[in-house]
Amino acid sequence: MLRKGSIIGLFLIIALVLSACAGGASESGGKKSSNDTLVVVDWGGAITEARKKSIFEPFEKEFGVKIQVESPTDYGKFKAMVEGGNVTWDVVNVGNLWGAQAIDQDLFEPIDYDIVNKENVKTELAKEFYVGAEMYSTAISYSTEQFSENDHPTTWADFWDVEKYPGARGLWKMPYEAMEVALLADGVKPEELYPLDIDRAFKSLEKLKAKTEIVWWDAGAQPVELLSSGTVTVSTAWNGRITTAKNDGAPVDIEYNQALLNSESWSVPKGAKNKELAMEFINFATKAEVQAEFSKSIDYSPVNEKAIELLPEDVKNRLGQSPELAEKQVLVNEEFWAENFDEVNERFQEWLLKQ
Repeated sequence: MLRKGSIIGLFLIIALVLSACAGGASESGGKKSSNDTLVVVDWGGAITEARKKSIFEPFEKEFGVKIQVESPTDYGKFKAMVEGGNVTWDVVNVGNLWGAQAIDQDLFEPIDYDIVNKENVKTELAKEFYVGAEMYSTAISYSTEQFSENDHPTTWADFWDVEKYPGARGLWKMPYEAMEVALLADGVKPEELYPLDIDRAFKSLEKLKAKTEIVWWDAGAQPVELLSSGTVTVSTAWNGRITTAKNDGAPVDIEYNQALLNSESWSVPKGAKNKELAMEFINFATKAEVQAEFSKSIDYSPVNEKAIELLPEDVKNRLGQSPELAEKQVLVNEEFWAENFDEVNERFQEWLLKQ
């Protein structure tokens, strides 16, 4: 699922329709000409394939338009198009951290909430310039050859406890998320996490490093490989990687308690030629029914809270979106990282060189 090393490469990861309701959202009645083409930019691979059946094709049918999909999202190209005044993209799926940074660069059209119904969209994901498309969790993941469903690390403090749960640990090689889990492991309450105490986070990482080996991963497939091979016994991982591998028979499982919730969003580049139709697409793509169909086909969670009610219980549990699992997760604050990423990342990279 996701992405690395610099702010631009941070999210390779990881949507969907609303008709009428409160807030003056538009009816999806005004169909467009069949000659219209909407250019939607997505990450490609499995997530785009899942969207084709659950979002793109139904939208084409309802609005009488053609969706032209381009992939992957390219932040440099996005910026160059807008600044050069030659925008050929209409809707782009972007990582929220990049989105929060790009606002100051004046790269987006504001979301038209007279068209986009945000009534049931998670409040934190209905922003002025982008709207959540899907969510995913960074969660404690463990080897089932080492630990059982009834006896495995269930908190980040447990993750740090190598006496009770021995073995090397896997962490994403980015300060984003590493700082959060280090603080949670050190006893910071989720509701008091932001603004992050960076000094305390590094001290917490030092404590873990002194007790066991930290294996730093930088690609989404690696935690499954590290856990399956026994290189580490516990790792951070993106939930879809673990649930898919588990279904395929890999000796891995996931713990959603204290998992970090991240999201990607739909945005409209400033100067997009089909701005109104782009807003109709975002409205459609965030509809409860459409979001539910998307989440049934791939392990990303809906941003529309009504969509969760439409999911079968086994899917809710697999996504960590049953009520008891969802309330235990922590939403990452991308505004904090948009302001502080460069400074913290510089310090993080220097810290890694000393290891």
